[in-house]
Amino acid sequence: MISLIDTNVILRFLTSDDHPKYENLYSFFKTLENGEMRVEMKLIVLFQVLFVLKSYYKISKKEIADSLILLLEYKGIIMKKKKTVRKAMELFRDTKLEVVDCYLIACLEGDRQNLLYSYDRDFDTHGINRIEP
Repeated sequence: MISLIDTNVILRFLTSDDHPKYENLYSFFKTLENGEMRVEMKLIVLFQVLFVLKSYYKISKKEIADSLILLLEYKGIIMKKKKTVRKAMELFRDTKLEVVDCYLIACLEGDRQNLLYSYDRDFDTHGINRIEP
C-alpha cells in the first residue's frame, strides 16, 4: 500500500502559515525525516509546491530549491528518480532557467545521446544536444 502526500500538507509545513496545523505537521515531518513513516511525493506535487511558493508566497528560487532539496533528503519521503529531481532543484537554484527546463537537463545527464528536441536556445549552454524539429 502506498501513502501519498499532497501539495497543501507540504506548503503548510514549509510556510508554517497556519499555526495550529503546523504543530501537528512538525511531528509528522519529523517521523518522515527519521524514516519512521514513508510517503511518496509525486513529481507533479513537487512542481505545484514550487509554483505556489514562487508565485503566491514570492519566495526566492534559492530558498525554494534549498527547502525542497532538504525535504528530499528525508528518509521517509519517497520519490521516483529522486537524484534527478535533486539535480533539477540544484539547477533551478543556481541558474536562471525555469524548473521544467532544469528537470529536462537533469533527465538527460549521463545519457549517451543527450538529445532534446526544442526551440529553446537556453539548453545550448548546458551541454544538451538540442535539435529543432
